[in-house]
Amino acid sequence: MEHTLELQVDGTTQRVELNEMTHPVHCMFHAVFEDGYENIFFMDVESGEWVEQDVGFTSLAATIGKKVEHLYFFDWGKKTLTWLEEEENGKQIHFGFHADHTAGYLVYEIFAANRRYMFTLVRLQNHVWQLFKIPGSGWDYDETYIQKIPFILDGIIT
Repeated sequence: MEHTLELQVDGTTQRVELNEMTHPVHCMFHAVFEDGYENIFFMDVESGEWVEQDVGFTSLAATIGKKVEHLYFFDWGKKTLTWLEEEENGKQIHFGFHADHTAGYLVYEIFAANRRYMFTLVRLQNHVWQLFKIPGSGWDYDETYIQKIPFILDGIIT
């Protein structure tokens, strides 16, 4: 769904086009401002606060979130995430995960350091994982995470 809003940004009124992005984990919107700035804004699953993608918890994100919450009713439950940071071959791997049991399997929702959902891993058995990605999510994260995170999780799961 698309909405046109007017926001006070840095003391001036700006028109903003908000487009809802269907997403199973986040309440998420793509915002295009009349001055040409655009970004994705989403509700953090851990805190419930609004995030400006790759910028963080900004006043602009909070303002967008308040406007969105007046348009929609949200019943998004918060999740506790475990954050890990490791270095491998000089490359930092920083991610968070939420683990849950579903249909007899351990299911891990994986989040990037910018707090955005990346993918889901299902542990089928020791050292055997199945990956689920959201097609068309419009976000290109480092594919190294897909290769490295299962090995990291194998090392901490008992």
